[in-house]
Amino acid sequence: MGMRASLPLEPPRDGSELTLAALRWQNDVYRGRGGVSEEIRPLGFHPAFYDMETGQVYPSRFANGICAPMHVLDGLPEELVACRLPGGRVAATRPGVVAGFERHGNFYTREQAAHAAAQICKEGELFSNPENHAALLAAWEHFMLDEAYSGELLRPIVEDSWHRCHSLNLDPELPAAPLELEQEAARDRYPSLRAAARPVLLRAGAMLASAESVAVLAAYDGVIVDATGDCRTRDHARDCNLVVGGQWSESSVGTNAIGTALAEEQPVQLFGAEHYCEAIKRWTCSAEVIRDPHDGHVVGVLDISGLTNSYRRQALEFAMTGARLIERNLSIAYFRARSDVVLGSAEWFQRWPGEGLLAFDRCGRLVRANGAAHRALERLGIVVHVTPQTRVAELDLDAWSGARPDWAQNCHPVKRARGVVGSLVVLPGQS
Repeated sequence: MGMRASLPLEPPRDGSELTLAALRWQNDVYRGRGGVSEEIRPLGFHPAFYDMETGQVYPSRFANGICAPMHVLDGLPEELVACRLPGGRVAATRPGVVAGFERHGNFYTREQAAHAAAQICKEGELFSNPENHAALLAAWEHFMLDEAYSGELLRPIVEDSWHRCHSLNLDPELPAAPLELEQEAARDRYPSLRAAARPVLLRAGAMLASAESVAVLAAYDGVIVDATGDCRTRDHARDCNLVVGGQWSESSVGTNAIGTALAEEQPVQLFGAEHYCEAIKRWTCSAEVIRDPHDGHVVGVLDISGLTNSYRRQALEFAMTGARLIERNLSIAYFRARSDVVLGSAEWFQRWPGEGLLAFDRCGRLVRANGAAHRALERLGIVVHVTPQTRVAELDLDAWSGARPDWAQNCHPVKRARGVVGSLVVLPGQS
């Protein structure tokens, strides 16, 4: 039975117990951003709690067991309760309980839920208008000569990009994007992104085979890692290095759908004259960013490109739909990886309850942490936020440089039948 206590007045420090005051504080922080129950319930998100120690997800419930439409501590199992109010209401949980949302059997932190809800609700509003091409070309010529130009038809996203390119002294006569990597090196560098995009690109390749367009997958740094589509259009794409290994960041090749989508972190469609460099003004491109389900940061871009005479307004919608499908595949892989770590580390958590245990997946994302880990982190002065959204880049097994943080030197592989699925960091318990 938990201790009885008065209601805390301030939210706790990260990694400490979850209190009623903390829940109110979180609601205030996330209200209007899609991280509170009433805003995302219609999208299928239900309030829930995640136990960092066991990896279990608990739907929010009232004390009588009925599902609650908001975050309520009273229905949590007794082993998660740290203290109660005089009337018996749960006032605080033990450390490691995180408030968030459950959707389709998966747990999202408030931040993850806000990102996911925004993606679900997002609508493409940035379409090009081919009828403005001549006027836009004239505006570009005046812009390059530092002369006054009519900005009435120039969309803000395009004008802002032109100014960024101009400030970098980018050559508007650049003949092609630079080739940063050999094709095989580019494909091998981003295996998770390519794996998630593979079924989408296969489908896109079949659909675009006779549509005079190509589908291009680029990573967060602008490097193209995969491409498919109409063979004749891919031949034209080689002229400007719109190929695997090409570098299409805005700083490398000017205003373009891939680079500008990355710079703005939003969907972008560009037609002909809207591009900054003259060599790619014969192209029309539509791109949407792809976000990591773990923390919402951009991991790549899906682009649909063709020559200007192949312009199709719906190409942007195609890119946006494809990006969402890739994100869905990334999400499936993410939650599968989390489950693998929970199962693969179970024996360690049972055998070493007195040691501080932190279990990470292959990408260095924190999945589990026991109570001793909270105490060890605080005792050792290590700043690691104990939440499912924590990522430690040095523990990314696919990009490991060999240098782990000092506190993570006692590290063991977490294994399942198909191989290593993560890492277990052991911190010394209280002596």
